[in-house]
Amino acid sequence: MSTILVIEDDSVVRENLEEILSFKGYNVISSENGQQGLAMAKKRNPDLIISDIMMPEMDGYDLVKTMREDYALQDIPVILLTAKTMTDSKIRGLEIGADDYITKPFESKELLARVNNLIERRKQIKARALLESRQTTVESTDDIFMRNLLDFFLENIENSHFAIEDVVSEMGLSKSTIQRRVKNITDKTFNQLLREFRLEQAKQILEQKGGNISEVAYSVGFNSISYFSFSFKNYFGFPPNELIPRN
Repeated sequence: MSTILVIEDDSVVRENLEEILSFKGYNVISSENGQQGLAMAKKRNPDLIISDIMMPEMDGYDLVKTMREDYALQDIPVILLTAKTMTDSKIRGLEIGADDYITKPFESKELLARVNNLIERRKQIKARALLESRQTTVESTDDIFMRNLLDFFLENIENSHFAIEDVVSEMGLSKSTIQRRVKNITDKTFNQLLREFRLEQAKQILEQKGGNISEVAYSVGFNSISYFSFSFKNYFGFPPNELIPRN
């Protein structure tokens, strides 16, 4: 399920966009101004952003410009909302890095077509980049160690009692060696890496499938719902129920 961030200060337009996109199956999150929208983009890393141009605190132009200068956000496609008479605004938006624009009032079919095209294009670019990196990159011993370790994490994701002793048996390395290599490669302790891996898997499940919070928590090895929710919010900056699509 692709996530779309809508940034629009007009509540009527914002709610209309949310309704159209949610009905089509997208996970929609929203913000009332550019500053809040930028912060949300950093936290949630959406697949696409739809933003108005004229907004308080940070307008659409500054939003796009800031994103294109931020390594973590620069590849997220952005559609700007413009009025029919704002031809100069369209040109300026495209020049600073916007990927497309929609004129207001807009037709839902046109909106969805543009959204789908940009999301699919981004998926293709990411897939091609991943394939090229796999073809040209020679794995180091650290890469192989981490790949094997994370694969073993995934195989035992539902086991709440899974611990470093299980890895010792599987990989044939001493406990101290595993702890040292994990720390040197990731700058994290083994338990921290395992906990964050479980949380990343939980986030992925919630984004792609939704579901019951407790079921997701148990499926990634947490046996306490309260601790899962606390850890999730502490790690991502927002509670897990924010990822459940609204009906």
